[in-house]
Order: sequence, then structure tokens, then C-alpha cells
Amino acid sequence: MFSNCSSLSYIKALKNWNVSNGNEFSYMFSDCSSLSDIKALENWKVSNGNEFSYIFSECSSLSDINAIQNWDVSNGKDFSGMFNGCSILSDIKAIQNWNVSNGNNFSYIFNGCSSLSDINAIQSWNVSNGNNFLCMFNECSSLSDIKALENWNVINGKNFRGMFNECSSLSDIKVLENWNVSNGNNFAYMFSKCSLLSDLKVLQNWNVSNGNVYIHV
Repeated sequence: MFSNCSSLSYIKALKNWNVSNGNEFSYMFSDCSSLSDIKALENWKVSNGNEFSYIFSECSSLSDINAIQNWDVSNGKDFSGMFNGCSILSDIKAIQNWNVSNGNNFSYIFNGCSSLSDINAIQSWNVSNGNNFLCMFNECSSLSDIKALENWNVINGKNFRGMFNECSSLSDIKVLENWNVSNGNNFAYMFSKCSLLSDLKVLQNWNVSNGNVYIHV
């Protein structure tokens, strides 16, 4: 709808829009590189939405997402690329209570969020229906602590390709040792260019027997 409106910075006019019947919000503000204030979306009723892919993709001026903290995304299935390329986004506490339990696609959701270092906000996310984690944290170069992911249930995950690719600050992946990745078939470039990563012993018990593309480091 407003994709590639690179000069768009003021969206207050949308404050009273009734989007309650909307089911697809994908790419709505994609490549709105000047957009930094989304407070106008605070009261949007998006509970019927099932597609949120790339909605704020490449919003490179966006650092504050508190306006969407009360969004009801419980019917959402596709969250792919939602904050893709939001390079100055460092605080994601606003989405800590989101119900993403119906989500199946989380690929690229934080791809290119190079300022993101704290992901504790998503430690309680229920991603058990997720099957696609492709490049989820790709190029999150400030991310060094992934303890928030320790108890994630990724049993339905199939695509883990590039999930932590180019996480150049990541040195410890011990929290992933009990992940059940037995349904995974693509592990290519999962930890590629994680230049501080020196010990892979924690992955020794991973069941990657269904994999047809394996881990590259």
C-alpha cells in the first residue's frame, strides 16, 4: 500500500483508520526508509490479520515500536521479514507479549537488525508451529547473547538456513544444545561468519538426520 514511499515520515492521518476487517498487512510500509514515528498505528485493530510479512521491512529510521505493543497478532501465520533491515532497532520489548503461537513463518523477521543486541523480550514466544526460521537473525552483528532462545520449541522447524549467519558478536551457543531440530532439512550457513564462535561441542547431540543441506561455519 505504501511500499517504497521512501520520503514518507508522517502517518498521523491513518490514526483513525478502521482496519478491523483486514487480513493481510504484508509490505504495507516496506521501504519507508524515512518513517520513524508509527504512533498513529497504536489503536489499529489487526486481530483478523494473518499476514504481517515485511510490513516494516527496510524502515531504516524506525527505532521505537512501542505503538504496536498491544496489537493482537494471535491469528498471524506469516511474520517473515517483519522488521527486516530495521538497522537502528535495538529495543523490542514492545513485542514481548505478542501471541505468535499460530505463526509458521519467522524467516528474516529480524534480518539485518544490526543494532539488536537484547532479545530477551521474545524468550516467551511460542514458536512451536514455526517451520521456517530462515535467516531469522541474519546479520544481527550486535547480537551476542541468545539465552532467550534456550527454551524455544522448534520441533516443527524445517528450514534453519542462515539463522545466525553473520552474527559476528556471537561466541556462545550453549543455550541451543537441547534444541530438537530433528525435522530440520536445511542447516546451510546457519552459523556462517560467526567469527567469534570457537566451540561447537554443544551441537554434538543434535539430530540432523533429515538434513539434506548441512551446517556451514
